[in-house]
Amino acid sequence: MTALPHLQKQLREMTTNPPAGFRIEVDKNIYQWTVWFAGPQDTPYEGGQYKAHLYFTKEFPMEPPSFRIESNFWHPNVYLDGRVCISILHPPGVDEMNAEESAMMRWTPVQTIRSVLISIISLLSDPDPKDSGAPANVDALVMYRKDRGLFNTRCKELAQKSLQELPPNYVPPVMDERAEPPQTDHPYYKGLVDEEDDVDEFDLIPSPSGSVSGPERYREELQQLRAMNIDTTLSDDELLHLLTECRGDIATVLEKLFS
Repeated sequence: MTALPHLQKQLREMTTNPPAGFRIEVDKNIYQWTVWFAGPQDTPYEGGQYKAHLYFTKEFPMEPPSFRIESNFWHPNVYLDGRVCISILHPPGVDEMNAEESAMMRWTPVQTIRSVLISIISLLSDPDPKDSGAPANVDALVMYRKDRGLFNTRCKELAQKSLQELPPNYVPPVMDERAEPPQTDHPYYKGLVDEEDDVDEFDLIPSPSGSVSGPERYREELQQLRAMNIDTTLSDDELLHLLTECRGDIATVLEKLFS
């Protein structure tokens, strides 16, 4: 269940201040987010309002999420079932089949969902990047390279189709970067504290088991850090103290260690 605090933090940010053109919804399952996004301007996807899902495992942020577009979509890096193939969603490591994709381009625990969404929009603006590797949709890539007009026409037709599939009372994403009122009544915000809240006060909140508090509640996160073989001379107690300061957020700990 270590993914939960990370997802809570990411959800809070993405619902209060999402990237321009995105809107995030979560129902009962915090490991599955509904993502609504607008086709970026000056692309054949402009005008479309698309539905997608972000899926998380309980190993997040050690493992990347997956992103699947539910609306019909035509793009060289989107499989016919809607799965998006992009470097930032690939597991950590090196892909021997794609020499253009470095380990730094792939998922790492310090990546954020904001980075994922911005990368996807960038991919829509450039359907044929040199570092994309093997295409997810070969037919779309061939059409893009050989008949750009036909490619654009098909994308625009699907953009119009996406509008016909919108639910009643649909609220489109905000198209500029601005904070929205936080959805503090969402059940997944329970137990979260504001950034200015005192860390010591936060650590007195009982863990889900109701028996562990303070630094000891982050023993599992400590084990995850040690399993990553991070280059640090810090002792377990020092890492636990750092985890306490960062409220168990491994991504923030890694940023502090390597900044």
